[in-house]
Amino acid sequence: MTKHTVTRFFEVVHIVALSAWFGTVGMSGIVAATVFPIVGRMKPTLGAYPEYTGDHALLAGGLIAGKVFFLVDMVQFICAAIALGSFMTMVVAGYSINTLVRVLRSVVLLCTMGLLSWHLFVLMPGMTENLRNYWDFAAAGGNEQAEIYKNAFFDNHELAANSLKALMATTLLCLVLAVWTGTGSGTTRQTEQA
Repeated sequence: MTKHTVTRFFEVVHIVALSAWFGTVGMSGIVAATVFPIVGRMKPTLGAYPEYTGDHALLAGGLIAGKVFFLVDMVQFICAAIALGSFMTMVVAGYSINTLVRVLRSVVLLCTMGLLSWHLFVLMPGMTENLRNYWDFAAAGGNEQAEIYKNAFFDNHELAANSLKALMATTLLCLVLAVWTGTGSGTTRQTEQA
């Protein structure tokens, strides 16, 4: 296999990983925007939370969305690892970062990785703990404690939503730059032949 073939193969892997990442983050927002209004209109009373006096619709929607966002974060982590690993393999195999747009592609990818790392390892652990405590206290009938943890979760909710919007924007930019600076251009082949 030639270096060019290896580079092209890993570029396809890279673009597929970025596409899956972008789509996953985008769909998570659609799920949340769909689940909460539907559950709210149902006005449920949850049998597993008989002593909870708070909003059962919010609790039910949160239980569903919480699972979805956990899966979204897992997929983001996997896609990011594949996107970064495939890009690094491309560089090792001869993909040259010899233009301003290719430098921009590299910088945007690294910034996106940094944003994802902050989202997954700094922001989400505390939010997840608050959410779990909210659910646990609601199930046990500890309404005051449940409210405290629910409010603590919502203190960072807008920040988390903005983080996901930023990840969606930067993964889209990564994807556009990856397609634009692809190895199908003559630059990589000329570099290889030299």
